[in-house]
Amino acid sequence: MDEQLKTIEAALFMSSRPLTALDLGKLIGVAAPGFVDAKAKELMAEYEKLGSSIKVACEGGKYYMTLRSEYAKVARDFAKEAEISKHALKTLAYINKFNGITKRELFRKLGSSIYNDVAELAEKGFVEQKRLGRSKSLHTTQKFREYFQGDQQL
Repeated sequence: MDEQLKTIEAALFMSSRPLTALDLGKLIGVAAPGFVDAKAKELMAEYEKLGSSIKVACEGGKYYMTLRSEYAKVARDFAKEAEISKHALKTLAYINKFNGITKRELFRKLGSSIYNDVAELAEKGFVEQKRLGRSKSLHTTQKFREYFQGDQQL
């Protein structure tokens, strides 16, 4: 597999959204969409030939990686564990930025929806709450660091 294919593969693997030939072309330094489409289709064929549980798909001119349907059923329970609502993700980013912030301070900054967000984040193991007077301080966990930062310290 050549470097352009590896770069496309890495981008599709890490992206949270489907990518166009223009997006992928910028990554590999090629402005010709036809060439990039051919490379993406070559990657699709590689995954097909491997018989992998992962496939490269294209819909509406946008490429993405997904699980083949027969494996998606098996892996679905694992994916649910890490899903975080968009609003809770915003709250998590704020907690990470101000690690040790109290619920009271977070409420003042982001509003009352933080209570549901903090409950969700604590339940999924990304945030821990420590009693601090009449409030609780919020801290990111080891799971947060491993999941979002590859186990690097803040």
